[in-house]
Amino acid sequence: MSLDKYISSILEQIRGTENYQQVDDVLVTSVDHFPDQQYVVSDYLSGLEKRIEGLSPFELNSTQFSCFRYALICLRGLSKKVSIH
Repeated sequence: MSLDKYISSILEQIRGTENYQQVDDVLVTSVDHFPDQQYVVSDYLSGLEKRIEGLSPFELNSTQFSCFRYALICLRGLSKKVSIH
């Protein structure tokens, strides 16, 4: 699976979440089960962050918007942890 397709699949999973715990679960699982060693996890995290930042709030309902904003906060924390290791 290409990195872009993996990011798209994670975006769709986040789009379907209804609360912050579900967002946490999606993000942690996505890193724990990162599919391919040809990509670097930090590239995945930064790519996902850029894709979320590029989403139009007009295309999201309030729950989705809130969950994506929360995901950005989590991604920044995960990025720091990944860069330390």
